[in-house]
Amino acid sequence: MSDRLFLLDKNYILKQAQHDLRLELEASLIEKIKEGYFTHFNPMRLQDDTTALIAAYRPAHLAFFDEFYDVLCGIFRYKIGDNQLELLFDGLSHYEKYLLDWREAFLTWVDELSAKSNFIIAGLELSVYYSPDKKIELAQNRMKLCIYEHFGLKLYKHKGIQQYKKAMA
Repeated sequence: MSDRLFLLDKNYILKQAQHDLRLELEASLIEKIKEGYFTHFNPMRLQDDTTALIAAYRPAHLAFFDEFYDVLCGIFRYKIGDNQLELLFDGLSHYEKYLLDWREAFLTWVDELSAKSNFIIAGLELSVYYSPDKKIELAQNRMKLCIYEHFGLKLYKHKGIQQYKKAMA
C-alpha cells in the first residue's frame, strides 16, 4: 500500500481504523454471543455443564471470525456511502472519528444479530464448541447468512455489494 496516490482518502483512513480495532471488536463479538446465549436460551442463568462451559470460555484466537468481521466492514463502508472527508469541528482527527463510528456501529449490529438463535449457535460453534474435526465453513456461512438477511445486502468478490434476495422455499 505504499504506492497510494491520495494518502488522506477516506477509505484508506477507514480501513486502517477498522484494521486497528479488529482484535478488540472480535473479542467483544464473542462476549456478545455468550450474552446472547444467556438471554435467548437461558434467561434465568440456571447452572449446568453447558452454561458453565460458555461462561468460562476465554478465546485463544479469533481468526475464525475474520471473514464475518470483513463482511461487516464492507457493509459499513457501503452504508456510509460518501467518499469525501467531512469537516470536523470537535477536535478529533478523521481517524479518531472513524474509530468511534466503526466501534459504535459494530457493537450495535452485533447486538441486533445476537438476538437471532442461528447467529448465536454458529458463533458458539466457532468459539466455545470449536473442534478441529468440524468444518468451520458451515458455521461461518450461517453467520454470513444472518448478516445478509439482516441487512438485505450480499458481498460478492467481483460484483461488489448487491441486494440480497432470499430464496423462495
